[in-house]
Amino acid sequence: MLRVRYLGWCATIAFALIALTAARADNAPSPGIVQVKLGFSSMSKEERANLWKMVDQYATIDALQEFCGKRLNLQRRAWRAVGACVERRALKHVFSVFRSKKAKYLKAWEELHGEPEKKKALCEQFRLKLIEYSKIMSGQISEAANMCRNCFFC
Repeated sequence: MLRVRYLGWCATIAFALIALTAARADNAPSPGIVQVKLGFSSMSKEERANLWKMVDQYATIDALQEFCGKRLNLQRRAWRAVGACVERRALKHVFSVFRSKKAKYLKAWEELHGEPEKKKALCEQFRLKLIEYSKIMSGQISEAANMCRNCFFC
């Protein structure tokens, strides 16, 4: 269910859209250079399907992390990482879907395991995996930020 590593460089963008381009938004463009931000139209059908699958996986993990008392702030961190490289409208749409899915999963966790004993047992059961997933996602977000800053996909 939670295969976070499977998307290669796509996963490094967290849930931000795969394509990273252009120089940083805070740099003034040189004459003749056009800053570009890519969005959904820059992605193939398969890449979009992988993106939505990854958004679902991240929402599942983030909801469980929050249920167990740890906030990852994925949306804020992902925005900072790739906001300069991805269309604002596309990012807003991705984050809207992410928030909706996360809320649904968080509600399900609370309904199924809301009693203190059940919650404690569930969080302990997933404790090591959640630490691992948190490290993987943090690494992917950091890598996406580096790619965006360094213009690897210009």
